[in-house]
Amino acid sequence: MAGKPPEGFYRVRGHLRRKPGPSRKRMSGWTIAAIVAGSWLWGQFIGFGEATENPAPAPKPSMSASVER
Repeated sequence: MAGKPPEGFYRVRGHLRRKPGPSRKRMSGWTIAAIVAGSWLWGQFIGFGEATENPAPAPKPSMSASVER
């Protein structure tokens, strides 16, 4: 153990370790895949509000009401 460690490193238990620099957060491939799958499932089960709500048509009886003779 002699001397000063090089720029950007520090000494730990007899070996050199790189100093952590400013990290930028990046999304992994699995995170992106999970977001895509989640949005697809949301669209399948809940929907995105594209479909309008149409009330079901009232049932029409096939025979008319009782006929008086």
